[in-house]
Amino acid sequence: MFPFLPRMRRPLGALPRRFLSIAIVALLVGVPAAPPAEAASCEFVLGFATLHGLIPGIVGQCLENEHHNPTNGDGLQMTTGGLLVWRKADNWTAFTDGYRTWVNGPRGLEQRLNSQRFAWEANPDGLPVVGSEIGDRCRSAGLAVGLTGTDAGAGNVVATLRLTNTTARTCTLFGYPGLQLLDAQGNPLPTHAVWGGGWFSNDPPPSTVVLAPGASAQFRLHWGQIEVGDETTCPTSERVEITPPNAFHFIVLPMHIRACGGGRIDVSAVRPLDS
Repeated sequence: MFPFLPRMRRPLGALPRRFLSIAIVALLVGVPAAPPAEAASCEFVLGFATLHGLIPGIVGQCLENEHHNPTNGDGLQMTTGGLLVWRKADNWTAFTDGYRTWVNGPRGLEQRLNSQRFAWEANPDGLPVVGSEIGDRCRSAGLAVGLTGTDAGAGNVVATLRLTNTTARTCTLFGYPGLQLLDAQGNPLPTHAVWGGGWFSNDPPPSTVVLAPGASAQFRLHWGQIEVGDETTCPTSERVEITPPNAFHFIVLPMHIRACGGGRIDVSAVRPLDS
């Protein structure tokens, strides 16, 4: 589910400031209610830059740089038009003006009210559904993940991983997988997954991948193995949590990754095999 702001009957510009503040608090517990003063220098990057490029007049200008909720890892950025949100748990990027929400999902950019859900979204609150189903998304329980190979050189490693549909039904994947490094005891390590950035910054945008029963898709990871700045050690995993795009549960894969730069890992979108 994507719990955006509460139901409202007026557009953002017509709302008193106190109501907007309350709405922002309702979005994510622990996020400051009052919008920050306009930053002297801020910018949109990665998924937020993509969404701003699609609807610049609606998103408006940035008031701050993207930051992350320390409790759940969600990415947030206030703008003159509202709030940009990336939910780590769901792998969705969206914008809300307090009344409407624009979600960059499996059918590209779509708009709905905050009091509605798309047919492809999780909807545990039973809100009114808009749009039509495009086919079941692949669930974590019906996918197997495996490492198919790595290439290393000059302090860089690129790994290719495969997601395989283990069910008897066709399903779809769209977007980027989530990632969390774990130590040998299963404790989380510093992880900074960058979707479509760095090594994969010239890749085409995500597209829907249809997986028939037994079919596979792939994605790639890149990390550096040379300490950055004053680093003396780098986060080193023995296992990795992989969350398929738009899924709610992760799959644990034994995988040794020494990711310098504070655990930075560039992540590609899920693609058809050999693309």
